[in-house]
Parts: sequence; C-alpha cells; structure tokens
Amino acid sequence: MPEQDLASIQAELQSAKRALQDGGAYLGMKGEALQKYFLNLNEKENLLLLKQLKSMGGNTHFEPLLPAAATATTGRYSGYKAAMPAVNGGPCLPARAPPPGEAKPFNRENLQEVLSHMAEYEAVPTECAKALKALSSLAYANAKTVGQDEKVLPSLLRALALHQTEGIVQLTAMRALCNLAYDHTLTLTQLAHPEVLGKLLSAMGGNVEPKEIAVKASEALARIIAAEVKPDSDGGGPPPEQPVQLPAGSLGCLCGLYLAACRGDHASREVVPKLLMQLSANEVLEAKEAAEGFVRGEQACKVPAEAAGWLALAKVLSPADMKWQELPVALVEAGAIRAAAGIMTRFMQDSVVQLTGIEAMSSLVGNRWAGLRAFADVGGMERVEEAMRKHPSDVTIQTKGVRALGSGVSWPQEVQDRARYSHKRAVELTKTAMSQHCMDLELQIAALEALARYLEKAKCVAEMQEAGGEGLVKMIMTSHMSNPKVMQFGKAVLNGIGADPSWQPRSSATQS
Repeated sequence: MPEQDLASIQAELQSAKRALQDGGAYLGMKGEALQKYFLNLNEKENLLLLKQLKSMGGNTHFEPLLPAAATATTGRYSGYKAAMPAVNGGPCLPARAPPPGEAKPFNRENLQEVLSHMAEYEAVPTECAKALKALSSLAYANAKTVGQDEKVLPSLLRALALHQTEGIVQLTAMRALCNLAYDHTLTLTQLAHPEVLGKLLSAMGGNVEPKEIAVKASEALARIIAAEVKPDSDGGGPPPEQPVQLPAGSLGCLCGLYLAACRGDHASREVVPKLLMQLSANEVLEAKEAAEGFVRGEQACKVPAEAAGWLALAKVLSPADMKWQELPVALVEAGAIRAAAGIMTRFMQDSVVQLTGIEAMSSLVGNRWAGLRAFADVGGMERVEEAMRKHPSDVTIQTKGVRALGSGVSWPQEVQDRARYSHKRAVELTKTAMSQHCMDLELQIAALEALARYLEKAKCVAEMQEAGGEGLVKMIMTSHMSNPKVMQFGKAVLNGIGADPSWQPRSSATQS
C-alpha cells in the first residue's frame, strides 16, 4: 500500500537523520555516503507524497511549494539588490602622495624595507606591485615569520582597497595571501577575519584581468577553509602540533566566510556555491558541515544589511537547479528555515529583510516536502503575513506575499494545520493588497489568480464577498481590461462567488 510505503520511508528518514546529526552510522553508511542515501530517501518521499496528492485531486506538478521566489528578480525587483549595501570594511583613506623623483630601490629580502616601500609608494600601482611581489616571495619562504609582523596584513589589505581595478596589484596581493595561508596558525588567527575573506571573495567574483586573480583567490580561500575543517588535506601546510587558540570573538574560517559574503556585494555571494562545491569535490567539506556552519553564522548578523545578506546567501545556496544537491537538503536539516524566520522576526521593520526573507524561505523550501514541513513548523506563513501587515505600501512585498499565501491552500490539510494556515486571513490580506495597489498589474494578476484558487479549493464564497469583494474584482477588471490574464482570473472569481461570469467592464461592453 502507498500509505505503508510512505510511512516506511519517513521512518527511515528519521533514522538516517539521527545518525547524521550524531555522526553515527546507518545501514553501514556514514558521512557523505549517508548524506547521499538521505537525499535519495527525500526524493522517494517526494514522489510518494505527489502520488498521494494526485489521488486526492491535488496539484501534482513538481514545482516550488512556496512560489514567492519562483520568478526572476527583474524589473522593479532589481532595486532590492542595490538596496543591500556592502558593509565589508570601513572607508579607505586616500593614498599618500609618493616622494618626488624616481622610486627608490629597496632590499626585496628584507621584510621591513618591503613594507616601508609599499607604504611610501602606495599611490603608485607599479611600485605597490613590486613590494607585494617581494612580500609574496618572503611569505612563500616562511609564511609564519612574515605573518607575525602586525603591519603585513593591514598593508596588504590597504593596497587592495586603493587599487581595486589594477590587475597587477590585485594579482600579486592574491599570491601573497595564498602563500600566507600555507601557515595554519596564521590562517586560523588572522586570515579567518571576515575583512580578509571579503577581499578574497571580491577578487574571486570580480572581473579584473588577468583571470589568475580569481584562481589565486579561490586557492587561498580553499586553504583557509581547509585549515579549519580538514587540516590534514592536500594543498596546505602541516597542521599545528598544538590546538590553536582563536582570538576572542572569532567565528572561525567557515562562519567567517559566510559573514564576509553576507557583508559583501551580490558577486561575492554568487561565488560561494562554486567554492563550496570545489571543497566538496576535493573531499575537504561535506554538505552537513557546510550547512551547519551557515546556520551558525546567522547569529553574527547584527544589523539589517548583514541580515539581508544572510537571507540573500541562503537563496543563492538553495536554488532548484543547485548542482550540489545535498546542500539544500542539509540546509533544511540544519535549521536554515528556522534561522530565516528568526531574522525576519528580529528585523521586522526593515522592508529589505522582509522581502529577502520571503524569497529565502521560498528557495529553501523549493519542491522538497521536508522543507515545507520545516517551514510549517516554524510558523513561516505567519512571518509572511506579518511582513505584509507591517509593510502595506511596499508593492513588492505585497506581490510576493500574495503568491506565497496562495500556495498554502493547495497543501495537504495536515501541513496546513501544522503551519497554522488560514485561508480566511489569506483572502483578507490579498484583498487589502489589491485595494491599496489598484494600478499595479503584476500584483493584480497574482491576487486574482490566488482568489480563484481559494474559491476552487476552500469554497470561501462568504469571505470573498465580505467588504465588497465583488465590487473590488470588477474595479480591477475595469482598470486593467486590456490584460487577458486579469480578465481570465477575474471572470473565474466572479463565477466562483455566483456572480455573472460574462460581466464586462462598462466601457468595454459599450465599445463592443
């Protein structure tokens, strides 16, 4: 029986989940092998649930279960990218003017002379690059000794900030950082700082030539992460003989990477999946470890810009076409949806956080039933409702919220109950959004489609007719009479509430 098969799969899922959480074995499998088996069980559960929905007459399309983020971020939505400013580092003071005359020679094997030359000629890209090349050579010979000088890292970061478009400076600086990352103690205590990791992510995701800049930045990042999660991996230096004492307040390398991406720009976040997949392919990082580190990093987001960055990164790490399929599943298991709901609660007044939160939770849920159950259990739909109530004038939040609310009425009743979902509240919020944004075509199409679905699934004629629902629908149809979708969904709503489905806006009827 399908019900027995589903119950058996769900029992196996729980057993495999416990083994993964405890670091134990299940059916002789551990680690990545068990993670892959867990992913296969999730897919089987999805298929059985879809069969169950089909037998109930429900929606059987394998599509996002919370479709708020299903559409591309284009048009008016693209403004929200610009609304999330990068917060990595502070303002960089202008470069000091170089001494008059030709550049002085310096001893490239003397660290203090190298640093002095870099400081003296910081405004001149070619001289800066010469000093960085010498620094890279010294770090290659002895990363520990070079890294112990407290002027090295600030000087290197300042050169990167002053010459962001100078390929020769960026490349020599990346080579130097890559060589410094050979020393594990230096890596764990200094290079794990979000400001350093942010510069590396920017270089990896930037468009400055030559391409070797991104390659070296990627290599340095891989060494830094490996120093924490797998110190004995190939490519790095020997592990320290004694445990390294991290500085007070340090997040560690992996969490530091995520926080740097949260503080960075869109390009910095976009390269994170590529880096994680590279570490996975080299057997340095498992999906469970990557996901747990990401969820831990949520608590480090102290301001709205960081919170919005974390939510945007959650979306980047969990798209439907994610090549590392184990990662989105692991993110749900690690509690990423609960963390996203928590961020939305903490920054309720910030509209960018609320919009990005709706999109992030939608992406994390995807077409995974485990994701939908997690969303239901943390009251995710209540977060969407609250965002719509707090930001009634934000048409983007209203549109995304209407889509999200409209998906809930098609869920199985058990999931609706777990989510404390109310189609009555959904209808009310949808009509409110329609009345406040009458001329926004995209919102009206989404709202009318949702109302037609509520009438089909929940038979909520009374709720629709309350507060002049029929008049509202006719007003929208009149305002957008040239749009076929508005007319199609509008007629479906009128038919659902028992009104005349052949009704036409007066001006349209007159013209005909």
